[in-house]
Amino acid sequence: MVISFSVTQVMLSLFHAKVEKERTMKKQSPTSQSLQDQLAQAHERIAQLEASLQPLRQQDNLEYRIQATLLEDIGSLLSLINSSEDIIWFMDRNKRMLLANEATLHSFKKGQDIEIEPGMLTTDFLPEELAQYYDKIFESALTGKTLRLNHTGADKKEYSATIQPVKKDDEIIGVSVFARDITQIHHLQEELRFYEQIIASTPNLVALLDKNYNYQIVNDAYLKAFDKKREDLLGTNLRHLMGEEHFTQHAAPHLKKAFSGKVVYFDTWINLPNAGRRFVSITYHPVRNQEVTPQHIAINLQDITDLKEAESDRQRIFEVSLDMLCVFGFDGHFKDLNPAWTRTLGWAKEELIKKSWMDIAHPEDQLSSDATFEHLLNGESIIGFENRCLCKDGSVKWLAWSSYPDPEKQQVFSTVRDITNRKRMEEELLLLATTDPLTGASNRRHFIEQATFELQRSRRYGSQMAIIMLDIDHFKKINDNYGHSVGDEVLKRLVDCCHQELRTTDIFGRFGGEEFAAILVETDKKSTIKICERLLQEIAKLRIRTAQEHVSVTVSLGFTMHSADDVSIDPLLKRADDALYKAKNFGRNQIVCL
Repeated sequence: MVISFSVTQVMLSLFHAKVEKERTMKKQSPTSQSLQDQLAQAHERIAQLEASLQPLRQQDNLEYRIQATLLEDIGSLLSLINSSEDIIWFMDRNKRMLLANEATLHSFKKGQDIEIEPGMLTTDFLPEELAQYYDKIFESALTGKTLRLNHTGADKKEYSATIQPVKKDDEIIGVSVFARDITQIHHLQEELRFYEQIIASTPNLVALLDKNYNYQIVNDAYLKAFDKKREDLLGTNLRHLMGEEHFTQHAAPHLKKAFSGKVVYFDTWINLPNAGRRFVSITYHPVRNQEVTPQHIAINLQDITDLKEAESDRQRIFEVSLDMLCVFGFDGHFKDLNPAWTRTLGWAKEELIKKSWMDIAHPEDQLSSDATFEHLLNGESIIGFENRCLCKDGSVKWLAWSSYPDPEKQQVFSTVRDITNRKRMEEELLLLATTDPLTGASNRRHFIEQATFELQRSRRYGSQMAIIMLDIDHFKKINDNYGHSVGDEVLKRLVDCCHQELRTTDIFGRFGGEEFAAILVETDKKSTIKICERLLQEIAKLRIRTAQEHVSVTVSLGFTMHSADDVSIDPLLKRADDALYKAKNFGRNQIVCL
């Protein structure tokens, strides 16, 4: 009867625990059975178990007595283990389920429509592969071994488990399983291992110091750089590695700031046993746990020697470059300039730093400079922009800019070249290409180009225009009597006189020999006659000194006015030329209009 009572007690305890749990639920399923029905089924189940136990009582089986003893002892622990969130269950020597708490039942039932009951084999409520795994563990525990392991449960969670034999009077009567859900810890460990791999593989030197400046963590790169073994460095003080003087002067002030909660960045030169003198960028980063004040400092050293040397090389190039190099902000003000600016414009660096690059632009180039600046602010690079800039002594230099904006840094990087000499040569070449080398008047080709342009403008806007043809009377006699040098002087003096009498908007050119032409823009016939008369008078006043006497000259003039029928410059030139010859035929030193 003792055995019968023990089994009944366990079954009733399991049943009442289940009923108590159902009573606490806020809602019950409308299809659930009444408590009376469930109680009746439980009693029926108990009667079945009593009947199955009767043959064992009669045989006085040792294994049965062990099971009964185990049930008596574990049954009293039911209420205690049900209050635990850990997985707790017991198996007998035959690897049958003896007892399991609610957390275990919930874990095994998850994803399976199985009602777990005492007496079940592992294959009755676990997948076959997992059941075989547990059976092997149980067999090992039944030999007296205690096993501690991590494994993935049927609910796909990670557990840390302890499987150990249950003894009664030095006799193994079953196996207990205690498992704790470590899924979150497992994920954290995986993440920690991942970060450990990153820290271990990074070329940066990484370490962790406590508040006493003792090393708690160092990565492989740190050990290699300082030629230390991990066991030699962990627990030792930073000052021992760096030396008291260097620690006090350089590291200690920064560490003090870091332990106050500030992230500290600085660069310095250090001597590394395996790398020599290196320039490093150092970060001291406070590490907080639950405390307000940081308890550890993470150190990160990055070797930037190559970058420092490259920067030094760039600085040397910056200093010795013949080109003018500069950086200015998106506000237009200079941030840095090389010495070439002072050599070219005369301004000291300190004077230019206070200015905007627009402040030194020539007033006549302000509009084009403003437009270029707008393109730069929009992120567009500018290649070969030319403008005139003011020198400190008041002179003007032509500069060519190649500029590259950096919107992220809000800066513009420019290479500027002095092109004043090139511009001067271009002007000289243009002058040679467009003017008569002896007199400085426009040559025939350039005169016709300008005359064509002015004709098109007159036709477009309906303005008046006149063309004058002018020829020196008896010029051949001057050359024959006084020589070509005197003849050249006559030509030059005549051109100077005409330039003085004509407006700056008028165009005057040499057609060849002693023949010249003028374009009078926006001028009517009456005004043209007055200008021609003044030219006759002023030219007649000219006196050119020779070895024997002063030479004077006269000219004949023919002119014509532009009409609506003139679609090209040729008809006007032809009419003006005809008028000139008529003036010569009529006795010279006079004006004819056609």
